[in-house]
Amino acid sequence: MKSYIVFSFLSLAIFLTLFNPLLVSGDIQFCPGYFKVDGICDKINYGNLALFQWSASKMPHSCKCDAAGVNKSHCECLVVR
Repeated sequence: MKSYIVFSFLSLAIFLTLFNPLLVSGDIQFCPGYFKVDGICDKINYGNLALFQWSASKMPHSCKCDAAGVNKSHCECLVVR
């Protein structure tokens, strides 16, 4: 039983030593991303539209939309670089 526990901890230590740079690659950097949608700004759910535009791995957030003509909106979100 003790050898199983020691082997488990040793395996975990080796795994974390070898793959830690891949698991923690530093700070996440965000940059602006843009898209246009049909609809008026106050009737748009920005979060859902951002997820249709980018995958969830891009982590879109802080979305803002402005009117861009008749029944059109121009939206900007911060996404992972």
